[in-house]
Amino acid sequence: MACVSTAFIVGGGIAGLSAAVALGRVGVHCDVVEIADAPLGASLGVSGRAAEALEELGVYEECYDAGTPFTRDTTATSLMDAQGRLLSAGPPRPDWPGAKTAIGIYRPILLQILAEAGRRLGVTIQRGITAQTIEESNAATWVTFGSGEKRQYDLVIGADGIGSRIRSFVFPDAPAPVYAGQMSFRWMAPGPAIEGEGLYIGPVGRVGFYYLPQGMVYVPAIISAREWIRRSDEELFSIFAHLLDSYTAPAIVELRRRLTPDAELICRPFEWILLPNPWHRARTIIIGDAAHATTAHMGMGGGMALEDAVVLAQCIAAAPTLREAFDAFMERRFTRVRTVVETSVALSRLEQAKSPASENMALLGSAFRSLAQPY
Repeated sequence: MACVSTAFIVGGGIAGLSAAVALGRVGVHCDVVEIADAPLGASLGVSGRAAEALEELGVYEECYDAGTPFTRDTTATSLMDAQGRLLSAGPPRPDWPGAKTAIGIYRPILLQILAEAGRRLGVTIQRGITAQTIEESNAATWVTFGSGEKRQYDLVIGADGIGSRIRSFVFPDAPAPVYAGQMSFRWMAPGPAIEGEGLYIGPVGRVGFYYLPQGMVYVPAIISAREWIRRSDEELFSIFAHLLDSYTAPAIVELRRRLTPDAELICRPFEWILLPNPWHRARTIIIGDAAHATTAHMGMGGGMALEDAVVLAQCIAAAPTLREAFDAFMERRFTRVRTVVETSVALSRLEQAKSPASENMALLGSAFRSLAQPY
């Protein structure tokens, strides 16, 4: 029997919704609030042990059917140069008996699948609102909403992303996110699949792509920039078009043909944060990007959020007290997510220094071998 019976979760993204599902499966009633009115985002990959987390949440098959599987013979992780010549087949990803196939999935669809799974377990999800105040005590936590309503919970989870308000409340002296020196573009390109899926590196920046069954090609790109400056949509289009124009590889040329000035480009600075151990105080704990946001160089940010959720539920189901559950959670999670954050930032720096691809692949392969261990 779980050591708590009710939980309040701030954040309806991957970390928050998967935590609600995981806790709901061990008998904890969860209320989730999300300030955004609708789920946003592009695509993400779920690989390695994180795919097992989807299985533990009971949604792997649904995600597999809605996404793009990355089988052993996929070229989606291959690295090519600006002309399309193969540089590397990608880092060897460790395998083990019964390992789940990695998948790429459109983020709004993943969130929809998680939300539906949560509702089947009795999870309540409210959008467009958040907590106004949180009052902690050893016996319970009181949450006050904008309407003035107050509710009592055994557990509060901050899963509200890299700009977390809950992190600021629980740890007012926590470090601020750090800009990594690169900017990320994500584009859901319309149209059919394009031959030559994989990662391409050229003189201006890196581009990758793979097809999603919703009739879109997911295009993530990275450009180095000494400082982050907010730019207009027209400026962002010009930067992204210049990146694609720097390639002669046929696949990227086709992507450039599909790019129009009204394309919806998501551009964000690559920032990272690793909250020092512990991530909890009294009855509140921080998970996901709120505790350990990272750059996308390993493609494991979403996967770590999924793992956080299932491990937290396991610990709460097994421990006699919440404090013991939190301690067990930190024992299992901190070193693992530190590997992802530190490796991702190191890969970003290598990329900015234009280091040989072999150096990046060696570091990436080492980290993947470490993450092959069960969470």
